[in-house]
Amino acid sequence: MSGWLKVLKIFGFVIAGIAVYLVLIRLVRRIWHFPAPAFITVFLNSRLREKMQNPVEVIRRSGIKPGQKVLEIGCGGGFFLPYAAHAVGKDGKVFGLDIAEAMLVRCLRHLARVPVDLRRRIELIHQSAYELPFDDSSLDVVYLVTALMEIPDPRRCLTEVYRVLKPQAILAVTELLVDPDYPGCGATIRIGEKAGFKVEAVEGNFWNYTVRFKKP
Repeated sequence: MSGWLKVLKIFGFVIAGIAVYLVLIRLVRRIWHFPAPAFITVFLNSRLREKMQNPVEVIRRSGIKPGQKVLEIGCGGGFFLPYAAHAVGKDGKVFGLDIAEAMLVRCLRHLARVPVDLRRRIELIHQSAYELPFDDSSLDVVYLVTALMEIPDPRRCLTEVYRVLKPQAILAVTELLVDPDYPGCGATIRIGEKAGFKVEAVEGNFWNYTVRFKKP
């Protein structure tokens, strides 16, 4: 029994530590709101990230299909881009957009290790999420992974996303609890609906969820 008590005690300390981390990091983010620093790609592109947020599952939840034209906003170190490129197939195209040039430099390094056939389907864009360089109704899917609430004005971003998506196209927003800017699922749904989107599906759990919207 004493062994179980030790395990429970350690588990309690871990949970308490995570809770303290989440509270402190959220307080810091409320005072200083800034894009994620480039050095964080050490975690963002790691095996630990893969275990915490399965990239194949995230892309599946995002509704990406072969032949589509897809945009990831806030692509960071490019962790999800190769998986999206695999999903769109040889006739598709994936764009990775980030406002931080240093992030895109890290992204290029990451993509250099990706098979050439996938890399050719990916194009990186250094641009604000408020001014997407695409024509009206030109994209099939726009997805964001732990990025929406990092944008100072999420609704303004989603208004621009609404513009570039085709009718009945998909907006997918994925969030992970340990992210400093993590919003509850309800908050994500409210922001999407205020921008004019309709919820198609919610997948995952409190720890790691995806809300998939459609443009009416």
